[in-house]
Amino acid sequence: MKEYFVWLAKIVTVFVLVIMFFGAISASQLSKDLTPKTGARVGVVRLEGMIMDVSDILSQLDEFVEDKSIKAIVIRIDSPGGAVGPSQEIYSAVNRAKSIKPVVSSMGAVAASGGLYAAMSSSKVFAQPGTLTGSIGVIMQIPNFSELSSKVGVSVVTLKSGDLKDAGNSFRPMTESEAQYLTDTAKKVHEQFIRDIAKGRSLDISKVRSFADGRVLTGEEAKNLGLLDEFGDMYEAARAALEILEIKEKPVLVEKHKPFQELREILQSSKTLINSLTPQFNSTLLLVSQ
Repeated sequence: MKEYFVWLAKIVTVFVLVIMFFGAISASQLSKDLTPKTGARVGVVRLEGMIMDVSDILSQLDEFVEDKSIKAIVIRIDSPGGAVGPSQEIYSAVNRAKSIKPVVSSMGAVAASGGLYAAMSSSKVFAQPGTLTGSIGVIMQIPNFSELSSKVGVSVVTLKSGDLKDAGNSFRPMTESEAQYLTDTAKKVHEQFIRDIAKGRSLDISKVRSFADGRVLTGEEAKNLGLLDEFGDMYEAARAALEILEIKEKPVLVEKHKPFQELREILQSSKTLINSLTPQFNSTLLLVSQ
């Protein structure tokens, strides 16, 4: 068992170093933008996959806000959700950006839970009738290895400053007070989610609570509930963003291609897989469609 953790730690270290290396290289180079500098340019920021590290998303959003040739911004979302903090970061960043330029969200196949959260402060929200969204809820999953460790003769000694400091310790059974504490924490974050949806979409908070039970919604249902404005693709979302400014020109979609982006995505996926196999003393609260 000890050899397993040493082996796993070595792999994690190698992956982290490689990711840091390529991250430093890409950060030192300019984003590529080969589109014409004229016309009604609309910046496209893609939010795809699990929402964990959103530094690139926030950087691209800031870049488009500061670029005077960019008239408006579209956030293209294809995500089942992710961690709470990063989802809230995008919500706040979009809210700030739309005070300067229109920011319209375009939902793809899936924009659920944290993916929905990220869109809720947009100037407008577009989706398809069959887009899967909703899943307004919070989930915390904590693996427990106490039975396994007892069978292989491994014990973990925990020294802590307070009773709840190691709540969710994977190497011992969870107590009732810890379970209640973690449940209460999840409920508090769920309430933040509900409040932000109500505020972002100008909905009555009691109405949001009526369907914020974790259920998945189709785009058609979400539109009827006031979570999105129109049906349409990314291009139509860009056109709607320009219409807010009363610009009638056809949109020119602009995307920033980060150097080594494909490699970084592969490394990020590998790191996520390794993290999922590594015992955690504290689980991450997730806003994710299950």
